[in-house]
Amino acid sequence: MVLQRGYRQLSILLHYRLVTASAARSASAPLPRRNFYSASFHQQFTGSKPSANITVAMSNTNDADIDGLPEGYEKITEGTITMHYPQSENSVFYNPVQVQNRDLSVLMIGMYAERRAERMWVARKRKEVRKRMSQEQHIDGKESKAERKARLAQFEKDLDAEVEATKASVDFTKLAQESANTSDGMSIFEALAASGLRSLRYWKEVPGLRTMVVNDLDPGAIDLARENVIRNGLEEAMVKEDDDENQNQNEDVEEGNNDPLKRYNLRPRGIKLQVGDATHEMYMSRIPPTLHPSQYNTTQAKYQKTQYDVIDLDPYGSAAPFLDGALQSIVSGGLMCITCTDMAALGGSHPETCYGRYGAFPVQRSGYLQELALRILLYHISIIAGRYGRTIRPLLSVGMAFYCRVFVEVWDDKAGVNNLSLSHGHLFQSIKCSSFHVTPVATNEYVSAQQNGTNENPNKKLSNVYRNGRGPCDLGEAVCGETGASYKLGGPLWTGPLHDLDVVTDAIARLETSEANNGVNPTGGTPVHPLKMSKTLHGLLVSVSEELPDVPLYHSLPAICSTVNSTTIPRKTFDAALVNAGYRVSAYHKDPGAVKTDAPNHVVWDVVRGWCKENPPHPKKVNKRHQKGEEPGSNAPPKHPHSDVASLILNKEIKTKIDFTVPESFASRKKAVRYALNPEANWGPKKAASGLGNPNKNKRKDLNHSLVTHSI
Repeated sequence: MVLQRGYRQLSILLHYRLVTASAARSASAPLPRRNFYSASFHQQFTGSKPSANITVAMSNTNDADIDGLPEGYEKITEGTITMHYPQSENSVFYNPVQVQNRDLSVLMIGMYAERRAERMWVARKRKEVRKRMSQEQHIDGKESKAERKARLAQFEKDLDAEVEATKASVDFTKLAQESANTSDGMSIFEALAASGLRSLRYWKEVPGLRTMVVNDLDPGAIDLARENVIRNGLEEAMVKEDDDENQNQNEDVEEGNNDPLKRYNLRPRGIKLQVGDATHEMYMSRIPPTLHPSQYNTTQAKYQKTQYDVIDLDPYGSAAPFLDGALQSIVSGGLMCITCTDMAALGGSHPETCYGRYGAFPVQRSGYLQELALRILLYHISIIAGRYGRTIRPLLSVGMAFYCRVFVEVWDDKAGVNNLSLSHGHLFQSIKCSSFHVTPVATNEYVSAQQNGTNENPNKKLSNVYRNGRGPCDLGEAVCGETGASYKLGGPLWTGPLHDLDVVTDAIARLETSEANNGVNPTGGTPVHPLKMSKTLHGLLVSVSEELPDVPLYHSLPAICSTVNSTTIPRKTFDAALVNAGYRVSAYHKDPGAVKTDAPNHVVWDVVRGWCKENPPHPKKVNKRHQKGEEPGSNAPPKHPHSDVASLILNKEIKTKIDFTVPESFASRKKAVRYALNPEANWGPKKAASGLGNPNKNKRKDLNHSLVTHSI
């Protein structure tokens, strides 16, 4: 053992001397492919950091660079960033299919930066105007309780009017851009950065960004990210370790400042590259930036850092392990961008795994699995946020390619947590047809009326008591109303809105404006650079904007027709029948066959029955043994006879007036590229990186052989 350790130390020393000797002649060469002997590897075995010349030599002791592109590498240009990416399947993770994901993230974070700048300006302006108006106000004599209430209401009304009038003249795009050099600038944490491509795009394409923290557990990933920083001319923006250590001693800590939005102990300006555990970093970043250092406890002052404005979680698989730390380390009003690629779990193929990760049970082989996956994810996020007195506000929740992507704002809102049960529901799915019910976990008459702005009986005093929700029995359907079958239970799930339609509408307008101006926003706002997937994103967002916001889940039109052995009803014809019957209907952005509607199950089936009456379906061939309850090919005793589901449904009386006439309003549909084709051949999840950047993590023989070979 001692002899082996001696050989290993000697090998490392020989390679170190070889690198040092070649530093002078290698320093002027362009950046080639990354050597396994990285800066982190050097520091781990020598106890010191390599000099600048040695670091350059480490990057240049591999294959020759041909026309600026190292052998075994490919050049990738995305947005404003160019990188050289190793073609080895074991290299740092990169998936070109997720260009759409990154383009959408740039757009959403850029818009958030402008909304954030506006929100901070309004808060300061309101305080300023309130102070002045309070000083100018004169109260003559003693006023009654009613007079005081009326005066305060008028005061708030005048305050809002003055702030709104002043806001019209402020350029919040410019304000967001200028905030990058002030304490109001944003901080973004990319927890699993890999090559750093996403982080560098944020740095160059998102306005108002003060600090970009690029984190990954794999030292090789951070080495590649560092090369990409240098290759894109951003070396001057890199944060030095000395600056990071002295972050608590900056110009932003001032005594006697009564600005409620003053931010203290901010991270240094620039791009910070770090090798670290993402969850540890987030758990150590839980101090609100508006908390003055005099209020820190001993642990906070010694170990904790301030919260982030934006956290991006884009893991290989599930984001569930990172959510608890992320929801504590995000500022109130901050933006979380979350990707989950474990659709096998969320979509119901492995419901037991889904329950273990997200605390919810999906319905297997359901027609609405794409939306159910999003609602299970949002349910899980909201539950974790509620533990810490926080609520979520989904801005955009979409299914793209093989993954889910959600953008949610997180707010400190203890009162809102009390209403969380009103946004959660249980799913009851018929075991023989596609009929389903979504029922709330709890109900509250008063809160529901406040949220919806409706009160059917103004003279009735509404109850402000939270009551247990009811199942389908209260709807008169203890069993499926179409087939008489029982229900299977799914969920819990998020039943609130998936999107903020104001944000979605703004995003659509920006993409349309930039499309007419060579891909760039003429006002200087987001997007500042043409987005490669602009047309695809435009179609996605248009589809999102057309969805019914208050209807959870959807019916699958092909599945409905298949149940009764009918040919698929034309989409316009089916929608027309529902609209003519007095109900709302929309599509769903991920599934072309989806029918989102507020029509009850029996109305949906009435439309099917009406269609089959005019277009009789072909009789389905039924195996006689199967009909008797026997399994074909089995000698097992007969079970209960199988009922003919199609006959059960079609033999029911049609109670809804069915009119298949297509309304004229259907013609006024916004032009967009909906349901884009697959992005490339053989698209889908790529193989996970093997972590070659960490010599202690990978125990493969070829890596050990590589160590010996380079030593010789």
